[in-house]
Amino acid sequence: MNIDLIKKYCNNACTVEELNLVLKWFEEFKGTPEEKELLLRVWEETPDYVEIDEPDFEFILDKVHHRLKPGQTADFNRENIRKNESFRHYFIRAAAILLIPVLTYSFYMTFKYQSVKKVRSSELQAYNEVFSSVDAITKVTLPDGSNVWLNHSSSLRYPSFFQANSRIVELKGEGYFEVAHNPDVPFIVKAGDIQITATGTVFNILAYPEEDKIETSLISGKVELKMPEPGSNGITQMKMKPTDLAIFQKTNNELIIRTVKDDRYFSWKDGKLVFNMEPMGEVVKKLRRWYNADIQINDPSLLDLNYTATFVHETLPQVMELLALITPISYSISDRKEMKNGSFTKRKIILSHRR
Repeated sequence: MNIDLIKKYCNNACTVEELNLVLKWFEEFKGTPEEKELLLRVWEETPDYVEIDEPDFEFILDKVHHRLKPGQTADFNRENIRKNESFRHYFIRAAAILLIPVLTYSFYMTFKYQSVKKVRSSELQAYNEVFSSVDAITKVTLPDGSNVWLNHSSSLRYPSFFQANSRIVELKGEGYFEVAHNPDVPFIVKAGDIQITATGTVFNILAYPEEDKIETSLISGKVELKMPEPGSNGITQMKMKPTDLAIFQKTNNELIIRTVKDDRYFSWKDGKLVFNMEPMGEVVKKLRRWYNADIQINDPSLLDLNYTATFVHETLPQVMELLALITPISYSISDRKEMKNGSFTKRKIILSHRR
């Protein structure tokens, strides 16, 4: 089919022969890829605005009534009535036939316009990304009024405005979330291999990329833990309740549930480091991030030690001194060195077993 002929048809400029040809083509190729491709080309080559003269419907209607009412002309007879009635039925039948492809074309163009509009809206959606430095806790207020605190070396990516049916953010690192209540629009946090869904809840997520686990602790409300699944909203792994701690092991996709009744997993938001019978390995991980230091364990036997302590304003040397007082460890701290580019190296701490 010639695209110019389709354009003539859309502009009501076809001859009778051309009209029959177009209608036959619509009938034979309805719903085929060829039809869709041709209509798509017509759409793309159609200007955004075309001025169309408004027809004088009152004049046309008056002329039709004049022809159909007896007594309006002197030579009106039954033959004329029969011819007019035949013409009227033919016109109605032809109009019905013409309406089918016109409606099909209109629906197709409307659908395409909405699809393009949706894609363009998605492409134009602006995103913000907030980074918390290695020595700071950063608070972020989202477009819906939700508040998020980011721990050291963490980041949060979120849209400049939320869509009508979802609130989706992406977390790398650790974040404390106070979600604005909206049961009709779920709040979704994408954190590595899992996603957390809430409607109005307070919870904490630890999801540093270098960690072999993702931890979610629920303070109040309800959340669902889901595994992302292509083409769906994810597969629900569990529904958490307050005091639940969910630990997702990345290595084997195992989910471990514990009950925690203290604030050790989210006290960092208030500037506190809390340890409650924490193994040395976990203590060192948190101290590394909190003080941006390179801490190494020189003696593997130290990994068997557990610590219970709370640190608020202590410096790293003070923390090391307190740990050495209560456990058999010794340590050495190296000074920071200036690099050629003007930056400084991390302080290095070596932990050993005190003999």
